[in-house]
Amino acid sequence: MKKRERQVKLTLTNILFLLRCGRSYLLIISILFLTSSLPHESFANKVLSDTFVSIVKNSKASVVNIRTTKILKNNAQNRGFRIKGQGSGVVYNKKGFIVTNKHVIKNAGEIVIRLYDGSEYKAEIVGTDKRSDIAVLRIDAEGLTPAKFGNSDSLELGEIVLAIGNPVGLGQTVTSGIISAKGTSNLQITGFEDFVQTDATINPDSYGGPLINMDGEVVGISTLPPEQTAGYFGISLAIPINVVNKTTEDFIKHGKITRGWLGVTAQPVTRELQKALGLKNDLGALVSDIEPGSSASNAGVKSGDVIIKYNGKEIKNILHLRSLVKGTEINKELEITVLRDGQELTLNTVILEAKKSETRSKNDLFRKLGLVVQNLTGKLSINLGYKDEKGVIITDVQQGSSASKAGLTTGDLIVEIQHKPVTSIDELYQSILKIQNEEDILMFIKRSGKSSKFIILKQKKDV
Repeated sequence: MKKRERQVKLTLTNILFLLRCGRSYLLIISILFLTSSLPHESFANKVLSDTFVSIVKNSKASVVNIRTTKILKNNAQNRGFRIKGQGSGVVYNKKGFIVTNKHVIKNAGEIVIRLYDGSEYKAEIVGTDKRSDIAVLRIDAEGLTPAKFGNSDSLELGEIVLAIGNPVGLGQTVTSGIISAKGTSNLQITGFEDFVQTDATINPDSYGGPLINMDGEVVGISTLPPEQTAGYFGISLAIPINVVNKTTEDFIKHGKITRGWLGVTAQPVTRELQKALGLKNDLGALVSDIEPGSSASNAGVKSGDVIIKYNGKEIKNILHLRSLVKGTEINKELEITVLRDGQELTLNTVILEAKKSETRSKNDLFRKLGLVVQNLTGKLSINLGYKDEKGVIITDVQQGSSASKAGLTTGDLIVEIQHKPVTSIDELYQSILKIQNEEDILMFIKRSGKSSKFIILKQKKDV
């Protein structure tokens, strides 16, 4: 019996050493090896329980409660009426900076931070970012314990994580789960579309709190699920900590967000485009236009290229690419992999800072009309039956839009605007821009295998 007790004590000592070193994989091997001579369930449960307890103890001082007083606006009957809200946050550094969700402090008239020891401080807003749902606050306090931050890029599916919150009246709450998906996108929650997904239950009062790995490192900040509905459906989301760190550092150092800019107009790879271009799958982002002097232009990206990798990461869709680009450090050198005529090409470039570019204006204009367009490349012209033709191809039409009501459909080739030829997206944009809000658009189109026709595209007049 004494020999068994000494063996257990030695085992736990070794395990605690491995935990302090962050050697999770060695810990698992040790558990598997040692459970051959010790009671399986009790030993494994004890180790896992001690691990969770150790992580929570080491993290508790950096998780704060955020209490807000919100002012209801635009409501004459309830003018001056205040409602209270709350959420959680994470101590970013010893200088008093706190990270949380933007929606946690939305419309707040007063923000109070409650630390783990019960002390309270009024907070000022350093900056908020609607796109990523991140807010950075600051309190005038000393002796703060910052969280330990990890690398969200190194997360693995199946990795165990803990979600910690600090709701008022309940003290800290902890739930556990695994990383169930990475790079979750197309949820249309915020402008940011590159979430970490976990099956750990995260309640609203814990939004803004940390998602922590088994090394005790914060790898994400909990945020809103896809739909605000009652109950829990196995989907909780967190903003990757690498994104959070960049946003926070931007606010602290520059007082604003700096975003990367690639300089392309891109669109999803639909099944029709996949077939027309001879692609193996519908992953990536199809480039339809390139802004002169942009990072993409400097790299040699061309209209018709499909961007399949960005800085070593495989691109799922256009939203995924957009999130990666905007989260890139300015002046960073990186590689872009594109598919061009069935061949993979690796291009090098330096990412520039985002600006209010003409590319964004093009997107806004075409979106307003309900159109998605693409320059007519050689391969597209052959596959769609427009060999030797010039113009701009329509690749998608939004249902119920002006374009849809005018009778435009996917596959139409725009040849002229107001009797003037257009051979590129830039020419199409400039032609429409000249008559924007003045008159309806007279468009001459061609259809593969069908006769040409004029179409009147009505514009929504701005007041």
